[in-house]
Amino acid sequence: MARPKKDGLKYFPLDVYAGTDDELELLEAEYGLEGFAIFIKLLQAIYKNGYYINWSDKEKLLFSKRVNVALTLVNDVITTCLKWDLLNNSLYEQHKILTSHGIQQRFLLAIGRRSAVEIYQDYLLLSESEVSATKNLVIVTKTPVNADDNPQSKVKESKERVKESIAVAADHTSVIQKILEDGFGRLVSPIEIETLLSYLDDGIQLDLIEKAVQETANNGVKNINYVKRILDRCLEQKIYTAERYLLDKASRKNKKGELVNNGNTRANRENSESVKDQFAEYAEQNGIQSTSGNGTIPY
Repeated sequence: MARPKKDGLKYFPLDVYAGTDDELELLEAEYGLEGFAIFIKLLQAIYKNGYYINWSDKEKLLFSKRVNVALTLVNDVITTCLKWDLLNNSLYEQHKILTSHGIQQRFLLAIGRRSAVEIYQDYLLLSESEVSATKNLVIVTKTPVNADDNPQSKVKESKERVKESIAVAADHTSVIQKILEDGFGRLVSPIEIETLLSYLDDGIQLDLIEKAVQETANNGVKNINYVKRILDRCLEQKIYTAERYLLDKASRKNKKGELVNNGNTRANRENSESVKDQFAEYAEQNGIQSTSGNGTIPY
């Protein structure tokens, strides 16, 4: 079964210079470190969801409760973020969502090797060049809710799919973690696990991932980049299972052996002919006549 498609991130890049930008400095100047912390907490909420977050009264109250900050302060900070373009005011006014061009840029940076990531056309703030440079980005139209559909059946069906997806994702995550820890003999990071999980989206099977980790460990290396090189080469050659990988490896080994044998045979023949030529030259210089029919020197 295919790994379920994800929308949110488990981690996101945070520039070491965050807080020195003019906009963030203005936010911090007005609200102190508390304002900066609220903004970072907001980024966590957005990236957990994907590249935007709905911002209705419900979301405001829940966010205020989760960060343990008064709702009035949260509203003031958001208003300032909209004012200084830390968040896009136009999309907030039209759709009641919070996002920005920078947030969407960092989202694309963090999605890495996911096979396909959808962004709603109405929410898109990226330039045409940024969209065209991202091969796994799919621009979609937000589907309106159909009032004729049965909402209860839709909700039930959706919940079942979510439960199944969560179960499969959790199973794959635990398997990848065990493969890495058994192979490397150490605890592994979420980034290392996520890196190998992304290959499942490309069709690579778990047994091939395990084989790549084992081969890496057998070579005395405990580096995820070495595993990636093996799997990337497999993708280029359209190899998706451990069985196919071993067959291809054996085939390449046999071809290499044939080349070596052919080279040795040719070298031996050339050496033999060279020896014959040397004997013939020596016989001619010393007046020795060959009595054998094939021109070789007799014993």
